[in-house]
Amino acid sequence: MTAEGEPPDDREDSVQAIAARLTELTSENQRLFQELVTAERRFRSLSRSVWRVQEDERRRLARELHDGIGQTLTALVNQLEGSRRPEVRPPEQTAARIGEALEMAAQALQETRDLSRLLRPAVLDDLGLSPALSSLARTIGKHFSVDVTLQLSGLDDRFDRDVETLAYRVVQEALTNVTKHSGASSARVAVERTAGHLRIRVEDDGRGFDPHGVLGSEHRDVGVGVRGMRDRAELFGGTARIDSEPGRGARIDVVVPLLAPEAGEAP
Repeated sequence: MTAEGEPPDDREDSVQAIAARLTELTSENQRLFQELVTAERRFRSLSRSVWRVQEDERRRLARELHDGIGQTLTALVNQLEGSRRPEVRPPEQTAARIGEALEMAAQALQETRDLSRLLRPAVLDDLGLSPALSSLARTIGKHFSVDVTLQLSGLDDRFDRDVETLAYRVVQEALTNVTKHSGASSARVAVERTAGHLRIRVEDDGRGFDPHGVLGSEHRDVGVGVRGMRDRAELFGGTARIDSEPGRGARIDVVVPLLAPEAGEAP
């Protein structure tokens, strides 16, 4: 017996057990620390990705302003400048030029309205996700030769505005890729609100693409759009899955958790 009244073997076993436990705790702490480092790196990467998405959208907006409305207004100015000198041409030519100027002004006005809806559709704020998606589908069908089918479930009631915006942007970006890159004749959008989650699926019958190659490309517009959808979903704690291959169309599945509206915030 030892001075403490404990047999030597029992004391040695206790020391070994404590040492083993300390080793286990040290290993666990190292694992948790590594997970923390990995999570911090992922957060920084995600923050950079979101920043790049914002800059890409601003770049696209600037290009559309310059190439669309800017050129239309430049032509309008030239047309009006020519109409200021009626003495150099017959009155009927002046009237024709004024008529062309009016058409250009109407075109610029329509392009401004379209761009405004792209930036932030008023129907999304005023009426909610379901009417906004219906309006988006009609716009796509009107301006592009793509038949968009909507399947909406559980969207009658309003929910968190940020999630509504996220869902709208995901569908908008997916359909933009369909119209610009896929060569598809039809697309199907399914948005379902379930207990605790919002599920979004957009699929088309276009030419398809290699998801890994697209996600690894920093310069192609379709790559920017797909990465933007993925990064937005992850920012809200959700997931995005892209299923496609050349010649077989594409399908994008996004699942995000629903957030309760903040206190004092209107739905």
